[in-house]
Amino acid sequence: MLEVKNLSKSYEFKKHWYLKKQSISVFKNLNFSLKIGQNLAIFGESGSGKSTLARILCLLEIPSAGEVLYEGKNLHTQKWNKNLRKEIQYLFQEQKLALNPYKYIKTSLFDVYDNFNLKRNEEEIFEFFSAFRLNRDLLRLKPLQLSGGEAARIGLIRALILKPKILILDELTSSLDLIHIEKILHFLKKYQEKHLISYIFITHQEEFLRNFKYAKMKF
Repeated sequence: MLEVKNLSKSYEFKKHWYLKKQSISVFKNLNFSLKIGQNLAIFGESGSGKSTLARILCLLEIPSAGEVLYEGKNLHTQKWNKNLRKEIQYLFQEQKLALNPYKYIKTSLFDVYDNFNLKRNEEEIFEFFSAFRLNRDLLRLKPLQLSGGEAARIGLIRALILKPKILILDELTSSLDLIHIEKILHFLKKYQEKHLISYIFITHQEEFLRNFKYAKMKF
């Protein structure tokens, strides 16, 4: 289970070097829980702190106050380990920026296996490519040669290779056309029926989640 207790995040800044630091609050005292296998949809205006929350949940940022518990343990006081990082994955909105621009897509996919000491599985990659309607020729390209939708699907494959327990999807539909949105969401629904996984959807487009059961949070 994932539990968020009295979570707050703020940033300090100076308007000028000679002035005292000021603090700006992103969010305060968030509380929610999510059992593995359940889903959560987070809604809110741009800049309201949704992505900041996602980065905290997957250990990319530290909260200013409160705690995030996973399986009863505070994520931000645990010694970093690959197994923990594997179980909570975050799909950034801008996947072109998340992928290494100097590496071929095939290498970026194989890196996931290598970094987590997993056996490379090219057949698994081909199955994902087929499910997401990606041409295998993309394996010989670099991220800047991809469309936004292609990069989003490659990022999703990288996350799913690790078989996470929680997958945070930040505006997944923003770079995809309607056909690919429906195809990917159908895949994610079927995938959840076969695997014990929770989705946290960060989105402005609730209509695309009609086939999922989920709790709601509004920023």
